[in-house]
Amino acid sequence: MSTARRSVEETLSQADELAAWFEGIDPSELEEVPVAEYLLERAARTRALCEREIADAVGRARADGATWHRIGEILGLDEREACEEYGSGEAQQAEAGAAAGQRP
Repeated sequence: MSTARRSVEETLSQADELAAWFEGIDPSELEEVPVAEYLLERAARTRALCEREIADAVGRARADGATWHRIGEILGLDEREACEEYGSGEAQQAEAGAAAGQRP
């Protein structure tokens, strides 16, 4: 996920593109969706974005030396659950299973 700010010109250009796209929509071709389904779809997209942000943050925390134990504490998981959910590869999973007192 890029944290670089867009220039005013880039933002205006994107706004112009979106405006042109909306102007080209034919309302008769749109599918009406019940409000409850729309809200569920929106919540699912939001959850996916949040999960991606958490996964990125876990990666940064690990790169900065955070242990699976600490990551688990922050996320409300034990270290094995944190490693299994957000770790990549068998090496990280093995770390979470290390003997007590040897937290990675």
